[in-house]
Amino acid sequence: MNNVEIQDEFWGMIVKDRDIDLYTCRKLLKGEEIEVAFMPDEDDLHEVIEYAKEIFAHLEENDMAFREYAADEVLNHCREYIVEGAVITKEELANRMWIESFSVGSGKSFDLSYNDDGICGNHIIMVFVDEQGEPCGVDIAG
Repeated sequence: MNNVEIQDEFWGMIVKDRDIDLYTCRKLLKGEEIEVAFMPDEDDLHEVIEYAKEIFAHLEENDMAFREYAADEVLNHCREYIVEGAVITKEELANRMWIESFSVGSGKSFDLSYNDDGICGNHIIMVFVDEQGEPCGVDIAG
């Protein structure tokens, strides 16, 4: 099967994964290139692509708030993952994290993946955001 490619004025080239129903592109956010993953259900790919534009704008405005939420959750509930030094502040963790990707599906919720800058053993800090655009959970992955 050949790759499916969609040209979008905002996102640029969106490419479908060969094996699963996942579409991805790269986009600059605050000067850094991130991956954007679109995971549609059935025939709503274009709706997901359009909604992701709203998420992107929300993310541009609220990136630090999401990082602060993640840092607070990591320090309160995932401290065992922290490997760099015995003491790290919420501010230091939030300032050292940077976004690598976000994914959006057919619902209005989305997931953010942050690089931990080695603080949590080079794991990804996942932030889950609900339908209202509010962070609702954190997990340490990879």
